[in-house]
Amino acid sequence: MRADRLINLILLLQTRGTATAQELADELGVSKRTIYRDMDTLGELGVPIYADYGVTGGYHLLEDYGGELNGLTRDERGSLLMLSVPDALAELEVGQKLKTALLKLYTSVTQGRPPRILLDWTWWGQREATKPHLRALYDAVQTDRQVHIRYRLWGHVPIERLIDPYGLIFKAGVWYVIASSGASLHHYRLGDLDDVQVSVSRFNRPGDFDLDAHWQAICAEAELPPPAFEVALRASPALLRAWTQPYTLIRNEDESTIISLALESFEAALRLILPLGGAVEVLAPEALRLTVQDYAAQILRRYGHAAPTIMRPS
Repeated sequence: MRADRLINLILLLQTRGTATAQELADELGVSKRTIYRDMDTLGELGVPIYADYGVTGGYHLLEDYGGELNGLTRDERGSLLMLSVPDALAELEVGQKLKTALLKLYTSVTQGRPPRILLDWTWWGQREATKPHLRALYDAVQTDRQVHIRYRLWGHVPIERLIDPYGLIFKAGVWYVIASSGASLHHYRLGDLDDVQVSVSRFNRPGDFDLDAHWQAICAEAELPPPAFEVALRASPALLRAWTQPYTLIRNEDESTIISLALESFEAALRLILPLGGAVEVLAPEALRLTVQDYAAQILRRYGHAAPTIMRPS
């Protein structure tokens, strides 16, 4: 998408003569910070853009700069083409339009020679299924409409939310929507959404929201080591003698031992503890103890009565 935006910036300046960063940001649906970065990139590529400061200032192109991007050298235009369009955008009408624009630019540079650099955006063995909600979310993002979504937390707890979708992200074969829900921002994987209903209500998009910067922050956080989820257990000595799970001894009691574990998450703790049955008792945190109690109560309700009589044919 960035190659398309850089080209549009040049064309907008050629058409208007002068435009402020805010005007360009409003036209392209990005933040002023994104425009500043794009202008720096165009300057590094040799595009003759200069800025006038003050109330009537703005960005300009030199008057003798041609209408067909002829201010860029062959290598510079070719470098723009390396920012090719992922096949995933073929599911959206914008994908074909962008591919057509880049093809025209590529032809002007190479005179029809076959490409010598190809970017394949998919993993080996990846077969990306068509996303049933992609088109609806794309329309909502483009028109600033609120969306009702339904998904399942931890695979089974139903959740419904009304979101303000700010943008769509395609990351390594997976689509995400960046959205506001209440006072906080979240990202949802489209494959996890059970239902999407676009509302007639519109939302006000923050003028300073930068989709690229927000996604980079999410990616940086995802690469950090996961925080440890501390769990305190009372465990039987027989279990600990056969256990390979790392733990820290807190104290020994008459018929049990108090230990602590550092696990990846709440869900990881449940996966470890539930199969152990009565060999362990959760002491902390309280939320985990109550969840294990709830699982145990559900099992008792299911199996606590007499087994049904199975009638056999005579």
